[in-house]
Amino acid sequence: MTADLRKSDPPMTVRRLAHLGGVTVHVVRNYLRRGLLRAASHTEAGYQLFSTAELHRLHFIRTAQRLGFTLAGIEEILRRSRQRKSPCPLVRDIISRRLTETRDQLEQLLALQTRMEQAVAQWSRLPDAVPTGSDVCALIEAVAASEAAAVPKSTSRRLLGRRASAEEKTS
Repeated sequence: MTADLRKSDPPMTVRRLAHLGGVTVHVVRNYLRRGLLRAASHTEAGYQLFSTAELHRLHFIRTAQRLGFTLAGIEEILRRSRQRKSPCPLVRDIISRRLTETRDQLEQLLALQTRMEQAVAQWSRLPDAVPTGSDVCALIEAVAASEAAAVPKSTSRRLLGRRASAEEKTS
């Protein structure tokens, strides 16, 4: 969907820029509001016109986003570039932090996947039940009970919650 334009190509409207950049008009307008893109000129009717440099910048922004950069980070990179300061140290720092964050998120997701798989296996052996007393769902209550049982006795009752504390009293 993207296309290369020559320097001699006429200026582009928002719609044309969006089409060539593979994004929606709303994305281009958002980038304009944030100062990530700038119109080269305006028509007499007030339409914004863009040069091929802005198409290149749009491709840069989208590539940076695919690498995990936020729009705020991209704004800072572009600001430094406009000031003729190397954004490379900032880029390395941001991507290193984002990589660490992504690894942490992945570990959390993998732990969640494991808990979900264990729940599905446990629930396949349990019958459907109608809530009684203060119970809401027997399936989730079963997970809560098994998690509470797995916590060492030396763990503070305050940290275990009311249900686990009640179970310790009956033990």
